[in-house]
Amino acid sequence: MKSHPAQVVITVVIAALALGAGLIIGYLLRAPGGMGDSGVHGNLTPLELMSAADNQSVAGMFERCRKTARKDPAIKGYLLDREMEACHAASCLVDLPNTYVVYKLGSGAIDIDGKLEERAWKDVAWTEPFVDIRGEGQPEPRFETRVKLRWDDRNLYVGAYLQEYAVWANRTLHDTTIYQDNSFQVLFDTSQSNHKYKEVSINALGIVSDIMLTRPYMDDGEPLSFWESDVVRAVHIDGPVNDPSRRNRYWTVEMAIPFKQLYAGLGRTEGDVPKDREIWRANFMRTEWQTEVVGSKYLKKLDKEADFWVWQPHGVANLHLPDKWGLIQFREVAINSTTFQPDKKWVTINALLDVYRAQKAYKAVTGRYTEKKDQLHLPPYTLSKRCIRDLDIKLDWGGFRVTARPAEEFLEDGHTRTDRFVWFGEEKENFF
Repeated sequence: MKSHPAQVVITVVIAALALGAGLIIGYLLRAPGGMGDSGVHGNLTPLELMSAADNQSVAGMFERCRKTARKDPAIKGYLLDREMEACHAASCLVDLPNTYVVYKLGSGAIDIDGKLEERAWKDVAWTEPFVDIRGEGQPEPRFETRVKLRWDDRNLYVGAYLQEYAVWANRTLHDTTIYQDNSFQVLFDTSQSNHKYKEVSINALGIVSDIMLTRPYMDDGEPLSFWESDVVRAVHIDGPVNDPSRRNRYWTVEMAIPFKQLYAGLGRTEGDVPKDREIWRANFMRTEWQTEVVGSKYLKKLDKEADFWVWQPHGVANLHLPDKWGLIQFREVAINSTTFQPDKKWVTINALLDVYRAQKAYKAVTGRYTEKKDQLHLPPYTLSKRCIRDLDIKLDWGGFRVTARPAEEFLEDGHTRTDRFVWFGEEKENFF
């Protein structure tokens, strides 16, 4: 039977392919590192050899990708963030905000005159300079601001330095909108619960506004203006106030705030003072308005917003986020003899707050909360058994409740809920 030309061509092609395949297999069987050799790929099946080759190709691709990514600042930052999250999950080392050790006064007293000239002040360090409340990427403050803290068996002492070329103030009544002037604010969450925290504001005339917040405004908090700080305070100004004819250099603030008032509403015993190593959440803010001289007066520039400079930035222009504040620790040891010592509850507190924030973000998108952890954007350490033994989320009529059980079984379980309240042990929120 006579063959068709097309059949001949197909037969030749198949034979050529078979011959080529045979040569390749023969080469692999004889070549060093081939399938028949004891080299790198010794004793691998063809599929395994193909897989190894693919993996080498993929590995090379990823390495080239990493090198390229590291050259891009934005992508490099993302990679570093992911690496840091992995490190936190493996080590359970959760970043601390700014910290400050508050040393107890010895024999030296502090005279509240606003000048900060006592040895008690000179012996201790300033905080870090204030920055824009929004954090990285924002303009540096035009003026320097720093704070010092001391304490005794009655009061917490605050000393602040505010560089300023034009010192002015208009508010003259107690508990009015002091923040409409250039002003200085102190905030303390003495229980680290995010509830019943205290705020004291003061302007260059020494006029004060003081309030207690039931909880943050974002959690439907209410300011309780009937709370009084009983602060003893004084302001010292380098030159006159409200006088454009003379350029100022700075003003300083000195405060003594009784612990009795700072602990108000928290069920603390009468006369209670901080224990050695006790930690509070705290922040300090400076409100700064731009002004112009009109006639013989300073007037605010109406087309300019106020600047908010703080010790611990929040990432957003919202001062009332106590879970974003810095940490202060009270010590009864020799001055400058120690550093901040984190509480063993620190990882648990952070895990609770990370779940709280993730729930709020989830609801902003979906309109509801969830019990499912895999639906929340949680950092790996919160799910790592190394750091948190168990994370339990329940929904209830009020929203959600979270329990975090530390990896160390001797530590108390921590809890939070929809209104950002954080507690350990029995749920107990004292009222007046």
